[in-house]
Amino acid sequence: MLSPEDARERSRLISLELRRVARKARASRSTVRGGFRPRRSDKLFRGFLIGSFLTIFLVPFVAACVYFGYLASNQYISEARFSVRSGEGSGVLAGLSDLVGLGQGKDALVVADYIESRALLDALQDKLDVRGMFSRDEADYLARLNSDAPAEKFLKYWKNKVDISVDRNSGLATLKVRAFSSADSLTLTSAILGMSEALANDLTRRNEQDALADSKKELERAKNKLEVAIANLRDERNKAGVLDVAVTAKAYGQIVTALRLELSKIELSIESLKRNNAQNSPQLATLTNHASSLQEQIRSYEDAMASQSTTSPNDSNETLAERATLLQEKEIELNIAQLEYQSATTEYEKARLVAERQRAYLLTYVAPRLAEEALYPRRLLMITVFGVVGFLVWSIAAGIALLVRDHMAP
Repeated sequence: MLSPEDARERSRLISLELRRVARKARASRSTVRGGFRPRRSDKLFRGFLIGSFLTIFLVPFVAACVYFGYLASNQYISEARFSVRSGEGSGVLAGLSDLVGLGQGKDALVVADYIESRALLDALQDKLDVRGMFSRDEADYLARLNSDAPAEKFLKYWKNKVDISVDRNSGLATLKVRAFSSADSLTLTSAILGMSEALANDLTRRNEQDALADSKKELERAKNKLEVAIANLRDERNKAGVLDVAVTAKAYGQIVTALRLELSKIELSIESLKRNNAQNSPQLATLTNHASSLQEQIRSYEDAMASQSTTSPNDSNETLAERATLLQEKEIELNIAQLEYQSATTEYEKARLVAERQRAYLLTYVAPRLAEEALYPRRLLMITVFGVVGFLVWSIAAGIALLVRDHMAP
């Protein structure tokens, strides 16, 4: 039996012989006329390497150099940084909320989603000619927007030109807008900020608008009730024939007092004539008749004020007390209607002030500025990326091809 050393040595020799045979198998075969020529598979492999080098690396790299070096249009960026803050609250808690940004990250995310939505794009198109800005003739063919592009492709193009990022912890947002001119970029950025602030207010105002509508309905109801109460009191006063029951009662009382004084004087005169034995005197009869007339007048006024009699100085079937009761009821209804109208007016004014107050703000701590230098396209970077990526792809393809050829070699 072979020792371990002899076995290892024999294995090494076998391995060397196999390698030599493999190299010899891959070597070019001799021609009949005594020369050497490559095998057809070697020609194909060499052609594949050259063709792949041209198509994968050289042609794209040259095209990138030509496009980014001479043809690509300049693109300018306007940048703005903002935060969404609520206009409510005051004091220590509100200050702490503003400091740590509680709940503001979610609001900023809503605004960011709106900026990349078709709703904002359509609203911007109504205010500005966004399609015209991105389909200028001076822009290169590959970068500009087709003026007849459908809405879906327009939105996809828009998302490529607008970059919005939000810090979820602090709620701070960064907006960047690219355009083929610095003026267009600044105009679009400013318009986006304004429309985003309007959106934030609309989202927080929905409850206030509902409250304003409800308070307006309540104000109209109270106003109608007040008008009805005023009309009822007017009709009742016209029916009673008095404007103020208290004043009328006071006047009636003064009249009754005057009549009683006059009656007292006449009764004293009558008593004096009777003591002087002048019962058959014509003057006594006259005074007696006058006294009876005064008593009838006094009874009539007293009945008009508070008795159950159906006669009164103005021939009304209602006493002054009854009229006073009816008028007081109408006046109470009027006072209640006035109080309800005042309360409804106060609530409506509160709701109106709350609805008109700005509830959310876009605090733009970095305002957009007019760009002075085109930051896009990044010519040198893009050329380098095309070159490096193309060469790596070609190297990988060539390496795989070499492995396949060596594996399939006879």
